[in-house]
Amino acid sequence: MGLSILIPVYNVNVTGLVHALAEQLRATGKKGEIVLLDDGSDNKNSTALNQSLENITSVAFHCNPANEGRMAARQKLSRLARYDYLLFLDCDSVISKEDFLSAYFILMDAAVDVASGGRVYTAHPPDDCALRLHWTYGTKRENRSPDARLGKGPGFMSNNFLIKKQLFAQLDSSTELTGYGHEDSWWGIQFEQLGAACRTINNPVLHGELETAEMFIAKSDQALANLFLLEKKIGKNLLKKHVRIFRWYCLLRRNRLAGLYLFFEKPFHTYFRKNLLSCKPQLFFFDCYRLARLIQTGRATSAI
Repeated sequence: MGLSILIPVYNVNVTGLVHALAEQLRATGKKGEIVLLDDGSDNKNSTALNQSLENITSVAFHCNPANEGRMAARQKLSRLARYDYLLFLDCDSVISKEDFLSAYFILMDAAVDVASGGRVYTAHPPDDCALRLHWTYGTKRENRSPDARLGKGPGFMSNNFLIKKQLFAQLDSSTELTGYGHEDSWWGIQFEQLGAACRTINNPVLHGELETAEMFIAKSDQALANLFLLEKKIGKNLLKKHVRIFRWYCLLRRNRLAGLYLFFEKPFHTYFRKNLLSCKPQLFFFDCYRLARLIQTGRATSAI
C-alpha cells in the first residue's frame, strides 16, 4: 500500500512544497509518489521551475496545454496515480508540521475511507489591507483548530484531503462547476450518499497565498452561481442541508421575503463592499452582501 500525493498547479512555484513533501516521504520509509499537473499555466517561469522537480526520484510532472479546471485536473491526477491512497493538496499549501505525512499514513493503516486535514492561516493579519478580507475569512471560518478533534468547525475541505482511490473513482464529477466554488460541498454530499464517513482531523497545511479582496469577492460570486448548478443536480432540499447561505436563501424565498431583503439591503450594498475592501472587513457584512448577490443570481438564473 502506498500514497500518491497529487497537486494540481496553476501559476504557482511549488518547489518549496514539493521538497518538503519529498523529504517527509523519504523519512517515513513508506511507498509513495508526488504527481504534479500543470493545468495550463501562463507563467512560464514557475512552470519551468516546477518541471525541474522531475529530477527528484519520487516526483512526476505532467502538463495540460490549456486550463481544464479544478475538478477535471483532479480527475486526471487520480488516473495518473499509481497507489491505492490519494492525497490531494492545493498548490499554494505550505507544510508546517513535521509529522504531516505520517499522520496520513497512520490513517491509511487504519483503512480510513476519507479524511480532511484542513488549513490554517498566519496568526497575524497581513500588512496589506487588500489581503485582509481573505485572511479574516480564513482565520474565522476555515482555520483548522483543536475543535477539529471534537468534530466542530468547518467540515470537509478539499484543499488537503486523503481518500481511497477506489472511493474517489466513484465520485460524480460530471457537474460542470464553473471557475471556483463549492467543489467541497458537492464532494461532501457524495461522501454522505456513498456511506463514506469523512474524518475531520487536525492536520492542516498553512495557506500560503492570500488573494486580494477584489479577487476574493469575485470568486465568491462564482461560488454562488455554482450553487444553482448543484441545485439542478441534487435538488434544493439536499443542498440547503449542507450549505448555510443556501438555507437562508430558501427561507427567504419560501416566505416571499427575498425582494424585501434586497430592498432593505440595497442602500447598504455599496457600504458593505467598501468595508470588505478596507483594513477591517466585517464577516457579517460579507454574509449580508453574499446573500443579496445570491438572490440576484437566482433571479438571473431563473430568467434564462
